[in-house]
This record gives sequence, structure tokens and C-alpha cells, in this order.
Amino acid sequence: METYNDNRNAGMLFRNKQQTKLQKGHQNTSVPAEYPPFLLSVEQLLRLHQNPSYGIIRNETEWANLFTVIDMFYGGCLSESLSSYGLSMQELKLCYLIRARIGNKAIALLCNITSRSVVKAKQRIKGKLALTATDVLDRYIQHYWG
Repeated sequence: METYNDNRNAGMLFRNKQQTKLQKGHQNTSVPAEYPPFLLSVEQLLRLHQNPSYGIIRNETEWANLFTVIDMFYGGCLSESLSSYGLSMQELKLCYLIRARIGNKAIALLCNITSRSVVKAKQRIKGKLALTATDVLDRYIQHYWG
């Protein structure tokens, strides 16, 4: 009887170690490769709000998917509405981050630039959109419906 319990305990200990390794591996994976693009974009948007960092959005396809998610959550198609203003892709990305209510510090972390650079970029966009000095770009973008 004691041999049975020893074997059973050894088996349970082995299985516990396997599960612990699997769990640690899962925790270390930032984004599972099998995520559908929509879920990945939602997860990235959540990370931008909770824990912004450089490299959350890794390529242009992920940016395009994030644009779609932001359009769904915040209304309208911002890229179509702003297409006539001649914004660069970087400026459009900044507008989408503003639309999603991401702050200057988080944008700076995401883009690996200074907060001052974010402010300057916003000023350039404000000029392209022909906003007055009293207009607030963030408020305008967040409520822009095209």
C-alpha cells in the first residue's frame, strides 16, 4: 500500500511540475500567435491604456487593425474623415491615438519619442486641420465625426 502512495505522489509531483512549466511559459508570452487580428488589436488597445510601452504595435498591419478597432469603439472612420487634409501616416497614427484617449506620455512611450515631440506633432496637425489657437486638438479629434 505504501508503494502505491509513493508512486501516486511521484506521479502527481511530476504532473504538477509540468503544469507549472506550462503556466510560466504562458505568462511569459506577450501575445499568443493564434490570436485573431481583431482580438489582438483589442488587447493592444487595452495595453495602451493600462501599460503603454514601445513595441506594442509592431507593424503596419497591426496599425491598420488597431485603426479599425478604434473606429468601432469610438465611432466613425477617422482616416476617411481626415483624408482630405494631407496628413502623413505618422500624423494619422497620432490622431487615432488621440481618438482613443491615449495621453501624451503614453504616446511618447509607444512611439519612442519625447513628450515634447508629441506636443510639436500635435501643433503641426492642428495647423494642417486649420484649427484656431483656441481650439484643442484632442477635443476636436475625439469628437470629430467627419
